Amino acid sequence: MSNNKFLSLNKAIFEQIDLPDNAVVADLGCKDAGFLVGLQQAFPDKIQKAIGVDITDKWFKDVKYKKPIKLKVMDCSKKLKFPDNSFDFVFSADMFECVSDKDLLVNEIHRILKPGGTVICVNCDWESIAYNGENKKIISKAIHAYAVTKQPWMDDLDSWIGRRMYGIFNKSNLFESSVSIHNVVETEYSEGFLGYELSKDIAWLFEEKTGALSKEEYDEFIENLAQVQLNGSYIFSKPYYIYKGIKK
Repeated sequence: MSNNKFLSLNKAIFEQIDLPDNAVVADLGCKDAGFLVGLQQAFPDKIQKAIGVDITDKWFKDVKYKKPIKLKVMDCSKKLKFPDNSFDFVFSADMFECVSDKDLLVNEIHRILKPGGTVICVNCDWESIAYNGENKKIISKAIHAYAVTKQPWMDDLDSWIGRRMYGIFNKSNLFESSVSIHNVVETEYSEGFLGYELSKDIAWLFEEKTGALSKEEYDEFIENLAQVQLNGSYIFSKPYYIYKGIKK
């Protein structure tokens, strides 16, 4: 999450982080370690150790990072392979919706955090994503189909995960909980923007023959977005819920 697409979101997240000196941090579901790289840049003299974990290393090959960042393969749907009270700060983005036993993960995050440590979990509310366009029916169908169709690598899928995160953590009574929302808004439909990239990702629905969206419907969806870009009325918004918990 370190590139230009996430600049405003990262700023909103970093404003809620107060790292101690010699902090030990973890990113659960780190993908390409982009957030850890951005965190290191934002807090250059604070981090002693940064560990990123993901269920696969397929995103690691193009990672541009340096010490103190280390990456490991780990399944976050199971007991985390870290000792108790290991981290000052734990981060996760767009991962909770893919884990079936969310209560276990909440308890594991509590276990690996030091007393008074902080967790921040950032999750998009997938069914609240909005594109402007003339064909409301096809745009709504494409967004909904992508939000609720589980991809093969997912253990679970909850398209309302953004709005659910506060309750998932707060009911545990293990954290002092708060939540805020940051909405990423774009007015340009072109390569490198979140809305453009999401529209291309939606193609997997017909490419993998899920039955959730036909190629004809997808082509109409893309044509609609291209048309509103041409006439100057394109807009895309994606809400991210930022949950913050302090270990009790």
